[in-house]
Amino acid sequence: MLLAVFVVLTASGCAGQDGREMVANGIGHTPTQPEVSTTVAMTSSLPKGTIPGASVRSEMDPGPGDGSRTGDLRPGVVYGAIYVDSVSGTVGGIGVYELSYPQLDGLSIGDPVNALLRRSTEEVRAEFVATLSERSGEEVVAGEGDSLRGEGKVYLVDHRLVSVVHEIQIKWAGAADLDQRVDSVLVDLATGVEWGLQDLFVQESPWLETISFFARRDLESQLGEGVLWPDGRGLEPEASNFTVFGVTATGLVLQFPMHSVAPGAVGTPEAEVPWVSLVGLVDPEGPVGHLAD
Repeated sequence: MLLAVFVVLTASGCAGQDGREMVANGIGHTPTQPEVSTTVAMTSSLPKGTIPGASVRSEMDPGPGDGSRTGDLRPGVVYGAIYVDSVSGTVGGIGVYELSYPQLDGLSIGDPVNALLRRSTEEVRAEFVATLSERSGEEVVAGEGDSLRGEGKVYLVDHRLVSVVHEIQIKWAGAADLDQRVDSVLVDLATGVEWGLQDLFVQESPWLETISFFARRDLESQLGEGVLWPDGRGLEPEASNFTVFGVTATGLVLQFPMHSVAPGAVGTPEAEVPWVSLVGLVDPEGPVGHLAD
């Protein structure tokens, strides 16, 4: 017998159609899915402090009553108009999830920029639901079910880029430790292209060695001596070690997956490398050339 998927929508500040589409992009109607109840809530602004003040360029703000944008900003979107979408629900009576992610106002739900900004949330939610679907029918002790929580933090939004780091926490019933995950996205507002870390630098330069050095130094100053893995794993000058990152007006922020550079008790530590330490390495014509000059 097919199990039904129930979706309950509540919205404020955004069109109801957008909310419905966001939910439809997630869970599908399949015989193996447990009962899923979802609530989508939308707010008109990010929580206080989420967007660093230094990331906002006042000269790019539209004037009072002016909904247009200047420079290379795309028409129809007011500069800096970011809102938070949140989605929460239950899965088969054995799991709950609460997730939030930023979206750009004025863009359709299917716009490449918004699609990239919510991608991590959709992927981890789909994984969570799929995992619980395999355990459908299990009896769960009250208060001991599985839970998924996460948010997308905006590191920068300016006339060219939006940088977001997603932090996810999964509590599996019976597991001793919290499953902490991180992901990131850097999107070009003009083209909808996602930039990787390697795209920020002059390729022939020793940028990997440099960020490896400064990241290690910053982590050691935060965590203390002897906390990082003694063999240096996770911090070698290899691109695969620095896949999660954000950019700010002052520097490059690197965040590391759980267990990658230190024991799990450390969580997902982050290190910042100031742009001033990367002079000559950042591609002046690249995505962050305007930040590092």
